[in-house]
Amino acid sequence: MAICGWCGNDMSNPKTISCSENAKVDFGDYVADPIRYGDEKFEWSGERCHDCNVVKGKIHHPGCDVEECPRCHGQLISCGCLDKD
Repeated sequence: MAICGWCGNDMSNPKTISCSENAKVDFGDYVADPIRYGDEKFEWSGERCHDCNVVKGKIHHPGCDVEECPRCHGQLISCGCLDKD
């Protein structure tokens, strides 16, 4: 089992289709809506995200290596935009 710390859903469960629809990306100076699976600038194949298992059109679970940053459009977990220091 891989439980999401944000929504509490089991990411490995095929019945889990999305993280919380209320999820936001907090940059400190502003808050943005997350980019949904399938809407990234990079094209991904498959109806489900290969990392966090959400379906196309739904919100990635935090820490997903596919999620795109709504600020710089790089990989959110490594771009540095969330660093508040």
